[in-house]
Amino acid sequence: MNMDGTQQTAIHEALVAVQHAVTSMTFPSCDQEDLIELIDRIEEQLHLRHPNVALVCTFLNSIARSLRAQPEARDACLVIEDAIGKAGMPSTWQSGI
Repeated sequence: MNMDGTQQTAIHEALVAVQHAVTSMTFPSCDQEDLIELIDRIEEQLHLRHPNVALVCTFLNSIARSLRAQPEARDACLVIEDAIGKAGMPSTWQSGI
């Protein structure tokens, strides 16, 4: 599955929103570093000619799952949800633990 520019832009904008949320909220720094690492890994994929869509999907869901308990990150989670939907990827972050 390939991603088009619109899908990549939506994902990039979601990552910007997440990065802003993570750096502006009171969040344990080790968790913050883990999330920034995931953001960087997704950005790397977006710059490849053929991004690994499954990997991007897993990382986006993982970020949203990490943030879902933080009320101040609610907007960032919704932006991720929107980007996942636009890219036609499965959203799993709201189910399970």
